[in-house]
Amino acid sequence: MALKWGPRFKGDGLPESLFAQAHAAMSEISLITDSRQNILHVSESFTAITGHRPDEVMGRNCRLLQGPGSDPETKRAMRTALAAGEAFRGEILNYRKDGSAFWNDLSIAPLHDAAGRLTHYVSVQRDINTRMALHEQLRFQALHDPVTGLPNRVALAERLTEIFSVGDHDEVTAAVGMIDLDDFRAVNNAFGHEAGDLLLKEWAARMQANLRDGDFLGRMGGDEFILVINNINRSTAPTVLAGILDLLHTAVERPFLASGKSVRVGMSMGLALYPRDGCDMASLLRNADDALYQSKKTKTNRDRWWALSTIEPTAEAGTDLAYLRAGVAGAVARPDSSVVDSYRERLRSGGLEAYMQPVIDLRDGSVHLFEALARLRMTDGRLVSPGDFLPYLTEAELDLLFVGMLDQALGWVATWDAEGLRANISVNLPPSTLLNPDCLSLVRDALQRHNIAPDRLGLELLESQTLQWEIQRDALDQLVGLGVGLAMDDLGAGYSSLKRLSVLPFNAIKLDRELLTEIRRKPVETLSMIASLIQMGRDFEMNVAIEGLEDLGITEAAVVLGAPLGQGYYLTRPLPAAEAAGWAGGFTLDVQPNAPRTYLGGLAYHWQFARLGAPHPRPLTTCPLTGLLDDSPASEDVMRWHALQHDPDATHPSAGRMLVDWLVQQIRHKGAVTGGAFTPV
Repeated sequence: MALKWGPRFKGDGLPESLFAQAHAAMSEISLITDSRQNILHVSESFTAITGHRPDEVMGRNCRLLQGPGSDPETKRAMRTALAAGEAFRGEILNYRKDGSAFWNDLSIAPLHDAAGRLTHYVSVQRDINTRMALHEQLRFQALHDPVTGLPNRVALAERLTEIFSVGDHDEVTAAVGMIDLDDFRAVNNAFGHEAGDLLLKEWAARMQANLRDGDFLGRMGGDEFILVINNINRSTAPTVLAGILDLLHTAVERPFLASGKSVRVGMSMGLALYPRDGCDMASLLRNADDALYQSKKTKTNRDRWWALSTIEPTAEAGTDLAYLRAGVAGAVARPDSSVVDSYRERLRSGGLEAYMQPVIDLRDGSVHLFEALARLRMTDGRLVSPGDFLPYLTEAELDLLFVGMLDQALGWVATWDAEGLRANISVNLPPSTLLNPDCLSLVRDALQRHNIAPDRLGLELLESQTLQWEIQRDALDQLVGLGVGLAMDDLGAGYSSLKRLSVLPFNAIKLDRELLTEIRRKPVETLSMIASLIQMGRDFEMNVAIEGLEDLGITEAAVVLGAPLGQGYYLTRPLPAAEAAGWAGGFTLDVQPNAPRTYLGGLAYHWQFARLGAPHPRPLTTCPLTGLLDDSPASEDVMRWHALQHDPDATHPSAGRMLVDWLVQQIRHKGAVTGGAFTPV
């Protein structure tokens, strides 16, 4: 069958064989040039896109479409490919006849004759302005707050990464500030969220008008903002910062309008200096938050609206902004917007699933409490963990997540009751949801809907700087008044305040798994810290649960030290909710405080007496440590040190310390052999 090229190319006199060859290379020809890239033919689509008529461009080089915005790197790559007789595909900003710009999705293919000589180029040009505009819009949305238009936490991560990539400099520094708007929530509550959003937008515009070129202001959520001041000379930093920050404060020195009424808000800020106060994002933000806390405490009688960090932290390389939501560690690149959108879509369309982490009573091995953990079931069946989706949820989506998890968790409590399992449930409460005026009614309505007594529900609040505990006191008191329990989650994660713990209405604390990270290298120090926190819980009359019981040794240590509750992978991984009742019915705790099988368990047992200079209470023959040492390569000296701990007539603290040192050596040696896991002797 003959190919009819005439109607498409209007018979330019070019041989049909050339058109056939060109069509084989490109399905939609816009342009044909000779080997020197001079135009021989243009199609109607070329004229429609560029505005150039065929007679205006014949014989001219196709570079006529390029202009000042055409990327030099793309042009260089195109020239290199064409000079080598190779194909090129790329996106380049070109210019129409009228001077207007358009994004061109350009494909160029070389044509060769029978002898292999380059003879022509054919190209397809597509106007992708709409696609590029959408791409830029999505990129802007991914990096900016929708209310104020300010950069968001993802953009902050990029900006700080740029600063860190330059490295420590002898002469210049950068400052990272955490800003909180004083009295904004009162305005929001009095005039509504719409008026509050307009105030934030006006405040952001005022602040940006006073920012220096190269400085950064971003919104983290609510009324929390991050300021990055770059390229500050170290020798003049205090003076220069004072001048910059005085200018920025003028943003709140005149009133705002809220629903037609004049209102005033103030600002407080904590400031951390790079690299003095940290060399990574988490350290700088943590110290800036600590300084902010000090600034807010003195806001009624302070000389300036900001405070410098006075802490010299140890930087933890590799940490990132995940502290803001779910404790996601590592500077992980943000997934594609389509991935994030799929997470959000599944959250809204029934993809939320509750998994259950049993919390074991370590005193008797019973199971009467589960922690509900969020998972997203994707359309392809994959199960997504919270560390993958929580950092990208908005406050409204976190509210939706909490409501969904609360409903599922209480529904399973009712189901377990029918199956004969009497168990309580705990649900994680995002700090932002606590700010929601409807938080109390959401919890109360869910309890009534499932006919569950309030004292069977516990709410776990992450111990993070995003929660302003003093401001949230009323909300916490209301929840306690309803009858639900409150636990401070992840105590020890880095934002602790024992004063907060003592004055706010918590009835339980959960010790963060991060407290155990050094237990293989510093077992005695870690045991001392854990024991102190367990004792603190007793003193405050709070229940204590220890997270991160990942192997037998750590579990033994927790049991020996008297931790009331524990959870971790050694006991079980999180379970599908439907399997929880069956698992609980068959569970048996295989750890006894008086029968340690690991060196860490043995150390915990001995250390609890050695630290007090007290002898072991049981006879030597029935001492829990005797069986452990009998199964170990203990020397005669080790056996003698242990025997002296049972001397009824005298104490032997030196022997006790040497026994501690020997057990520590065994822990480190066995850890090196087993890859770190605490296994039976």
